[in-house]
Amino acid sequence: MVKILSERRKDVCWITLNRPEKLNALDKESWSLLAKHLRDCNDDQSISAIVLTGNGRAFSAGDDINAMLELKDQRDALDFFNALYSAIESLVDLKKPLLCAVNGLAYGGGCEILLFCDVIISVEDATFSIPEGKLGLIPPMAISVGYSILGRSITRLALTGDSITAEEAKTIGLVDIVVKREDLYTEVEKQLEKIKSIDMNSIMTMKYWLKNDKEKIRNAVMELALMSLGDSAKKRMNEFINRKRTR
Repeated sequence: MVKILSERRKDVCWITLNRPEKLNALDKESWSLLAKHLRDCNDDQSISAIVLTGNGRAFSAGDDINAMLELKDQRDALDFFNALYSAIESLVDLKKPLLCAVNGLAYGGGCEILLFCDVIISVEDATFSIPEGKLGLIPPMAISVGYSILGRSITRLALTGDSITAEEAKTIGLVDIVVKREDLYTEVEKQLEKIKSIDMNSIMTMKYWLKNDKEKIRNAVMELALMSLGDSAKKRMNEFINRKRTR
């Protein structure tokens, strides 16, 4: 199964996270494919906008914990997290508007991706969480650029690992629009039509001035790469996987 799908619908590029059996968890290949599809859509002059969504009952559960647990040394960790950073760098460098259609839970890196989306539409039963600290890890995008986007709310989410509803996510600014599940893609099309009425040069200029600090993000990702090899993180990730197996 292809882990990340890319489909052109008229002048819109639809990218779908496609590991439904893993709640669209992102391993090294997934991050690399996401980076590639984002770059391809960004470079295609005939594409006016990009939509990112998930297949199944999740948007994304974030990094694949099994894949992270298998990282044996610094080289493994750098390979994995360089792939992650490549995808985030592609998100930051997008000149095209990016809409996120959140079709289910968005946890960890799956939640942090939303920090780089321009318009976020969520189904009303989606949940959101940044629980990396529970695994002895850190949420690199949340701690590097999250405060400038969401203020102190991002600190609370990162330090507690709380799960919040779509309505609370809207209240704190993580989500823009909450709809019934059956209305998700209708709302996406409605927002696309609004965006298409805006001059593309204006959009590109606004995107340039709104761009996040890539160096700060990269430094946080590299910190995570080192932490992923630590004894505490390995122990907590192993306990997490074992709990899932016994449910």
